Amino acid sequence: MQKGTYIVVSKATGTFTCRVGKLGTLAGDQGYYLYVGSALGSGGVKARVSHHLRITDKPRWHFDYLRPFLTPRRIWYCYSLNRYEHQWASVLAGLSGAVIPLAKFGATDCPCKTHLYYFKTEPDIEVFRNALTRTPLRAMDLRNASVGEWCAE
Repeated sequence: MQKGTYIVVSKATGTFTCRVGKLGTLAGDQGYYLYVGSALGSGGVKARVSHHLRITDKPRWHFDYLRPFLTPRRIWYCYSLNRYEHQWASVLAGLSGAVIPLAKFGATDCPCKTHLYYFKTEPDIEVFRNALTRTPLRAMDLRNASVGEWCAE
């Protein structure tokens, strides 16, 4: 299985309220929610994303709590042994219209503000790819990370 980093691009068709474990309550609006994660374990990106596409009775990750209120539409991904989720979250934060709907969502074990961003309209993968190429280099070269996309519907 191929390991890597991914973004689940999901749509909410109406407003909702969702308790996210011990993290708190998310009062959501109609629009798009982008969740950034990494899958460096044995199952890889495909297994982790497959989990996120299902609604579960026993939530394990923060996104599991939110999933009943969202319809996944697209998956943006990069196969790599490098962990890009923190850099990708930072890039999403810089996109026009990005809003943090719940602080520390998916990011309780790292210094990121969140790994979940809300957008009123659906962000374009090309805008994200271009933003990656303009990102200053940090621990790894994000510009060499080829970001693919597949439809989740």
